[in-house]
Amino acid sequence: MTTAIIGIGNIGGTLARHLAAGGESVVLSARDPDAAKKLATEIGSTAEAARSNRDAVERANTVVLALWLDAIRIVVPEIADLLTGKLVIDTSNPIAVGADGSVSRTLPEGQSSGEVVSRLLPEGALYAKAFGTLSAPLLASAAHRTPDPAVLFYATDDNGVQSEIERLIRVAGFEAVRAGGVDASLRIEVGGDLHAFGGLNGRLIDRTEAESLVGSSTRA
Repeated sequence: MTTAIIGIGNIGGTLARHLAAGGESVVLSARDPDAAKKLATEIGSTAEAARSNRDAVERANTVVLALWLDAIRIVVPEIADLLTGKLVIDTSNPIAVGADGSVSRTLPEGQSSGEVVSRLLPEGALYAKAFGTLSAPLLASAAHRTPDPAVLFYATDDNGVQSEIERLIRVAGFEAVRAGGVDASLRIEVGGDLHAFGGLNGRLIDRTEAESLVGSSTRA
């Protein structure tokens, strides 16, 4: 299996390293092709740099959009015809960072990035929200925690992709817990009760606590 990662910044680059270290073949695409080549060289034989976003998608079974939401709005139409039958993983959060470091929402309250991105995809593409529930430093440092792996939440409406998204989360060094369908995306995005920059307040949690938190909302 091959995973394309479009965007190799703090989240995308870290994820590429984790997946490749776990034996996953990754194809990297970035605005700066030289940056993608450099990272692929650093990672080693399980990573390659793509010539373009379309080249990356054509070579992959799964596509990770490790981009800001505004960039995803631009990129998806450019690759939409290639996404049918592929798993598309969206890491985005509906935020912007100001020059002073302040963080603000870019969507109305109650609307999730997952909801927006899933609607951009063509019919036949399989969508999951994942890998954006931790800060980049936590994503980098918390992989392969022992004895209890740290949880990464995900959300999807497509039951058929559950095994694959969970496999990738495990390869990256985390425990996978499904928060629900796309309508649960708000919970695992910045400000949500299941996000590190939200209700978890920077805490890493294990499967037992994660499943309890997911279930408590269902019971409420």
